Amino acid sequence: MSSEQSYTRNQIKKISLYAMLTAVCIIIGYVESLVELSFIAPGVKVGLSNSIACVLVFYGDIKGAFAVNISRILLTALLFGSPVSLCFALAGGIISLTVMALLKKCRFLSVIGVSALGGALHNVAQCAVGLVFVGRGVIFYLPVLLAFGVACGAAVGVLSKLILARIGKSEKNVR
Repeated sequence: MSSEQSYTRNQIKKISLYAMLTAVCIIIGYVESLVELSFIAPGVKVGLSNSIACVLVFYGDIKGAFAVNISRILLTALLFGSPVSLCFALAGGIISLTVMALLKKCRFLSVIGVSALGGALHNVAQCAVGLVFVGRGVIFYLPVLLAFGVACGAAVGVLSKLILARIGKSEKNVR
């Protein structure tokens, strides 16, 4: 087997993994959308599917995290959303993932802290988009959204930490 064939197999494996993770994210997001939290603020969700991107970031696969997250956002908007919801989701997703990728390098922050800050900045980015589409009134939601973003980001961080620990155990069992 030539190295070119092996490279192609590895690429196919990686693309397949990203496709499966994207599908899992879409399913988690859909199930999550069935839980009504709009009494907190319009469009609020916990964001459990972000745990997959967080796990990829902590595995050092930043490109994969972006590929899965952006694919999830685009497909979810296509299936269930609108162009406006796409703008909100892309802004929040790109900013939070970028921040998490940068903060992961800080040794003093755990996966929970990184995810909590990512959740907070996700909401800041969405408020910035809200300024464009809704107007200045959206700023009044920011304190509530920040608190909720930190809490949900921490919950996503706990889930991510559990997944990372489970993956670590299963990798040890395979060896």
